[in-house]
Amino acid sequence: MYFLSFIYYNTDMQTLMEQEILEQPSIFGDIVKRYVKEGSVLIDFPNKYKKINFIASGSSYNCARMAKKFFRDMAGLDTSCDFSSEFLANKTNKVDKNALYFFISQSGETSDTIAVMEKVKQGGAKTFALVNVENSKMYKNADYKLCVNAGVERAIAATKSYSACLLCCYLIASKLSEKPSEHLKYITGIGKITKEFLQENKQIDECAKFLSKQKRFPLIGYNYYYILAKEGSLKIKETSYIDVNAYSLGEFVHGHIAILNEIKAILEIFTHDMGEFEMKNLKKIKDDYNPQAVVITDLKSDDKKHMSIVIPKCKNPVLKYILITLTLQMLALKIAQKLKKNIDKPTGLKKVIV
Repeated sequence: MYFLSFIYYNTDMQTLMEQEILEQPSIFGDIVKRYVKEGSVLIDFPNKYKKINFIASGSSYNCARMAKKFFRDMAGLDTSCDFSSEFLANKTNKVDKNALYFFISQSGETSDTIAVMEKVKQGGAKTFALVNVENSKMYKNADYKLCVNAGVERAIAATKSYSACLLCCYLIASKLSEKPSEHLKYITGIGKITKEFLQENKQIDECAKFLSKQKRFPLIGYNYYYILAKEGSLKIKETSYIDVNAYSLGEFVHGHIAILNEIKAILEIFTHDMGEFEMKNLKKIKDDYNPQAVVITDLKSDDKKHMSIVIPKCKNPVLKYILITLTLQMLALKIAQKLKKNIDKPTGLKKVIV
């Protein structure tokens, strides 16, 4: 208890959250070294299922939504995704014995997720658990399982466990795809690239200083970036208590955009490969409201109305998603630091550590 208090008041010391963010490059390198060899994925995963139902809560749910798209887009599988609590609340839900139920939980002890697993097993379906703790109820009870081995995570805000699960989901989807080697190109450098990026975070610090002065702001993304925006908004809420809401770029312009009459700041995620539709919507936001934009991108801009956090251009999609994730985690951390919040122990939140 005294140790945590010391971390909070001494700004020269790293918080637990910052320590865990900075541990991630070595974790990514270990995962790839352990499970990727000569264009193949060595993770043991049943490949007979054509339908995968993802179940999770909190940050794990945001990871599950990314996994849902990986499995659909890369492996062509029929996928769905449910909040654990909503699956339980829907009394009409019937267990599909022909589907694999894929559970994600950092602790492996998430109560509502465990309740769904028990219901699924009673219904006769098979289960897969992706967790960060081997000595957990979910890991022990699952038919198939994988521990990401990211190490004990003590900060309330999930960072390294979330990212490690995200990378493992991508690797499993690659394994199930027709051409795994195509999805695994350039992935061996993930540890080095992410480490170098985290060492160069002056842009993140400047953007965090600006955003910390805002009472609320929208976070905009599209496709996979929208899900990353959902996770980023959760991190900022958990650590800074700022009302940050994530929106799909295309949906934002259908009414939600009106909040820019009162809110003059916006956080956006986009990269060089965005389509004409996304470019059109970004232009509409700028032309109609011209907000002060903080942009996470791999494009350089001379627009003085924008503050940019530039990530390297990536040939591997999961590396791009992880760099964006690290950026959002660092933004949440630094915003909270500037607001002098107790980052590791946010008011009213608890973490299960096994």
